[in-house]
Amino acid sequence: MSGMIKKCITCFLLLLVIFPLLVYSQTNKEENTIAVWLFDEQQGLYPSKVLNDVGPRTYPLVLGRAGYIVEGKFGNALEIREPLEIVFPDEDVREKFGVDEYEIPEGRTVEPMNWQNAEFGAFMTKGESHLRTQIGFPHATRTGLNLGSVFDWTVEFWYKPTRETNDDGVVFEIGHGPRGENDKVTRLYTNANNQSFTFFNQPSGIALTISSNADALNPLSDKWSHFAFVYSSDEEQLYHYVNGVLQDLPAKAKFIALDPGIEDYFVVGTDGMWQRPLPGKLDELRFSFGKVYENEFTPPGSFSEKYLGVWPEYTYIKGEPLLFTPERLNEPVVELGERKYLFIDDAIVDQMENISFVLNPPKIDREIMRLKCVDELDGNWERFRKHLSIVEDENGLIRLYSAVDDEYLAVWVSRDGINFEAPDLGVEHEGKTNIVLPEPVGTGTVFIDPNAPPEHRWKYITGYHRSGVYLYTSPDGWSFTRYKQSLLPFRAATQMDVIYDDQRQQYIGYWRSGFARTPGGYTQREFVMSKHPSLKPPLLFTPVSGEEQRRVAQERRLSHEIPWFLDNGPLTPGKFGIEFPTVFGPDDDIDYRSAGVYNPKSVKYPWAPDTYLAFPVFYFHYYEGYPGRQVLSFTRGGGPTETQFSASRDGINWKRYPRPAYVGIGRYDDLEVIQNYIAPGLVKRGDEIWQYVFVDNDYHTAAHERTRKRRIYRLIQRFDGFVSADAPYEKYGTIITRPLRFEGNRLVLNIDTDAHGYALVGLLDEAGNPIPGFAVEESVLINGDHIAIEAEWIKRGIERFRENIRDFDGTVDDVEVSGDVSSLEGSTVRVKIRLRGAKLYSMQFKNE
Repeated sequence: MSGMIKKCITCFLLLLVIFPLLVYSQTNKEENTIAVWLFDEQQGLYPSKVLNDVGPRTYPLVLGRAGYIVEGKFGNALEIREPLEIVFPDEDVREKFGVDEYEIPEGRTVEPMNWQNAEFGAFMTKGESHLRTQIGFPHATRTGLNLGSVFDWTVEFWYKPTRETNDDGVVFEIGHGPRGENDKVTRLYTNANNQSFTFFNQPSGIALTISSNADALNPLSDKWSHFAFVYSSDEEQLYHYVNGVLQDLPAKAKFIALDPGIEDYFVVGTDGMWQRPLPGKLDELRFSFGKVYENEFTPPGSFSEKYLGVWPEYTYIKGEPLLFTPERLNEPVVELGERKYLFIDDAIVDQMENISFVLNPPKIDREIMRLKCVDELDGNWERFRKHLSIVEDENGLIRLYSAVDDEYLAVWVSRDGINFEAPDLGVEHEGKTNIVLPEPVGTGTVFIDPNAPPEHRWKYITGYHRSGVYLYTSPDGWSFTRYKQSLLPFRAATQMDVIYDDQRQQYIGYWRSGFARTPGGYTQREFVMSKHPSLKPPLLFTPVSGEEQRRVAQERRLSHEIPWFLDNGPLTPGKFGIEFPTVFGPDDDIDYRSAGVYNPKSVKYPWAPDTYLAFPVFYFHYYEGYPGRQVLSFTRGGGPTETQFSASRDGINWKRYPRPAYVGIGRYDDLEVIQNYIAPGLVKRGDEIWQYVFVDNDYHTAAHERTRKRRIYRLIQRFDGFVSADAPYEKYGTIITRPLRFEGNRLVLNIDTDAHGYALVGLLDEAGNPIPGFAVEESVLINGDHIAIEAEWIKRGIERFRENIRDFDGTVDDVEVSGDVSSLEGSTVRVKIRLRGAKLYSMQFKNE
């Protein structure tokens, strides 16, 4: 085949790829952007983290060891410096994570990438297949980044030279690949004379010198300048502007796009061999279809608002200050007001006798939940394990969200909580039309943000393409839009929880870290917590150096893979480490060699302040411990999971109730349940709270093939009933609270005495003396099962009562009973509750 025919075929194939983009860009002028990197990720960003393309097509770059996020013209910028020094870990983990050198494959001359030689600034590639490349890199040569003469194009950026050099400095290079094995590249670079650029295009054999503004390229000028390169394909002319001023025209040139490459790449700040680093800061690099500038112009401001929009105005709901944080537990008086108090712990208790705090597992609804379009043998059920979210909308419709094929997000809806329909939302994928988000997401949680304006009220925070944690918003929860700047740059390993804490006016995030290790060296799953005043990306974290990680490793069992960002290799972000404090994890004193918390499933209880609940899924693995435990890994697999319960007064310090399990394993009708994963989200119906749990009839990482059956069951919990203060049947239990001040005229209890138990209530003064008219001895007996019953006292006629009612000395009109406590409102009192054979769930002073 002649060279001319080969070139024609190549051009035709390239047109097949580029032409649809050209047509779209010409008919959608606002979408003529090929890519735009703002470099507004936070300073101190680790290598292997993603630099987001905020344009319409999503072409991510990865930060290399020589790339640094620094102060920029607008926000932050990218600067190429000496590569970050890394003290690499021990030999036993080096090969696994791309640290050691790889053998040069036969027929190649360039050493494959590894952490030791990943000295680039910012990079994307479809090569380096020996490494993890999981973030959705495009084929650069099959995108508009492959500049030639087929279409008009514009490349622009802000640049500030910061150091002198005797070498050229590369702005960007796109290569056919394999990297370094040939010179099939297109490259833009500053020349060593600091007076011009060169646009090198190998397919055409052209190295075009472009005169520029010497002052703008002078490192001593200490200023930012805007550089634009505009190519007219009809004229075969490249126009160069500096700060909007047209420079001397270079010679005409007809560039040729690179052939599509199997191992193509695109690099910013160096060439493909990490040489000729750009000697300055680069900000807001944009590639566009078309001639963005056809005359001299005023340099543009930041592109941030154009592509990300203006962050909307939020009205933050402000709750009452937290009442039971550790620093407030010694305050002399509890300002209870009208707050409901759930007896999830003893935070309000001063004295108690014969009282135990007992977890109350929910009832499992034996009627199997039915999802239209999914049966229990469907492969999509596996995705429900990590992706399930339950939300009740403003109209009382229960929505179940989960990932389906290709990790797209789908929704089912129900009125009765059992029969779920798949709504037709107009987006079809693999035969399903209930798709709310046609992107590879999962590992997220859907929730309604009470602070957001209506168009952003629904939130979905999730991993995306394993490139970081991202924020999606929606006005109605039927279709979501991604904010292109990542929320956090860490890879999301599993479902994460984000809640709004109205009492702090902060968003609280719980993120899984795999940095800790079990005694046997396996991953110990833990969750770290972050607090943020806003969800505007990016959320900031404190980078932790390798030196600091090694110091912490002297006190905690951490992976030998330090620094932790090495985790997934140089081309895929690592997971969360110890940038935030750990709040969920196994306890060595009671959890023997546990693999840890799979998910915490935490919520802020909507119906009482100062109440945080979590339903952590614990994974008991068989891989370590005594031989009788390890042998089960051969016969069963990794191990089972169960859902436990934890409670907190501040979302930070948690009290765990490991037994009984909140949702255990065992036989559910005809299904032997070995794993269960509760979904985040609470639904209130009457006096019940509904939750949902995904169950599986096989082990995590099963050892043998079997017919997998998975289902979702509804759980029915008593309102406020997660934990109770229990008194035994055989003798009295007594609770006396700390001194408190209340608002209201009634004291209401959520209590269950069954038929043969009872409770009496008294009010004491601050010193602990009975208040006349409100003593325990004057209390009307509380007997029965009540979600809300008022405490009452006999106000008149108590002296007429004898040992039994047959000897009562008087008539019913001689007795007065009242629950009115308004005379004590604002006073300092204590509540005394005497119980027998009873469960006390909550109490609240309120106006009735």
